[in-house]
Amino acid sequence: MLASFASLLAGPLIAGFFVKQSKEYCVEEDLEALLVRMRLRRYPETIPVLASFWLKTVDSSGYERRHWKKLNQLLKGVLGEQLPDAQSRQAIVDIQTWIQQTVSLTRQPPQSKSPQSERIFATLDSDLLAPYINRLLNEWLPLEVARLLVNEDASTFSEDGGIPALAIGRALEALLVREHLSPRALEMLLQPELFSPHDVYPADAEILQDVVLSRLGRTWAPPHSVMPATLLCVASDSQLPANYGEAVRHAFLAAQPEGEELHVPIAPAEALEIGKVEPVRIGSVIVTMDGRWWEAVSHQNGEPHSVVYRPMGRLRLDYAADHLRLRVPWPETRLNWSGSIPLPDTFEIFGREWHLSQWEQDA
Repeated sequence: MLASFASLLAGPLIAGFFVKQSKEYCVEEDLEALLVRMRLRRYPETIPVLASFWLKTVDSSGYERRHWKKLNQLLKGVLGEQLPDAQSRQAIVDIQTWIQQTVSLTRQPPQSKSPQSERIFATLDSDLLAPYINRLLNEWLPLEVARLLVNEDASTFSEDGGIPALAIGRALEALLVREHLSPRALEMLLQPELFSPHDVYPADAEILQDVVLSRLGRTWAPPHSVMPATLLCVASDSQLPANYGEAVRHAFLAAQPEGEELHVPIAPAEALEIGKVEPVRIGSVIVTMDGRWWEAVSHQNGEPHSVVYRPMGRLRLDYAADHLRLRVPWPETRLNWSGSIPLPDTFEIFGREWHLSQWEQDA
């Protein structure tokens, strides 16, 4: 990842404008912001993007040699503590290595930015924000990533044959730079209510937030939202109502002693109909904006009537194969399968239409 840090930070900064900050930089606060965001990361494989754009932000904010020296000392202490995952530890090591190799007594101050008043910014209509984000992440981003991977040295990217998260981050930055969005428009792209797992891959949303915050010159991030939820699939023998997908939009989280639950409210008449069959058949899977998939485990009678879900895992796109792949759970378990398996030909999630290519049965 170190080479990618260098490529992001070398040469004139293309991040555009940055909000003017106080001359007394708080190194501890900047580092705390990074550590908090690492701990809250839903897709640890995107932590290299977080670290790279955080480093770019503090580098562009005007850190002097004494600030870098203090940050380097603080990073040594962080490495002696418990970090949430290997990706976070490696990111801290890479930041520290970059500081030690790049920052010196002769380091030049950051180049001055053009005043914002001399720039022409594009704005976004609030009604068009969600469609804009969907096109940005699902149409323009794949094309820009492909262009970067063709034009850039492959060693700048990665290692496992898939599309590295840093390539996605660089592609998003290039797209936003070309859009010349105003600070207010960038702020609007951080609103959690604009994102749905039906339309957006949550890992891409995390990377988009990293890039937007860097362009705004910020190290702290607004809180993520688990909701909304979207219906992924329903078992063929399920007694759930035909319009159940609409009900899932009103799902809410409920904290229980044994862990988180997700409740989907249903009408009393629908609950009565479900309860007529034993055993209750509510097999279904829903996905939330944090990428987790939830399986129906029970139904709740009495106000409020609801179908209860518990988290089972996190969905991830697989870029390593010839074609983009997604492995999804099927909410129907049998000891033996015979005849045709009633699976949908297509389904939609993460802004894409998916076609069934392979059926696997766990042991």
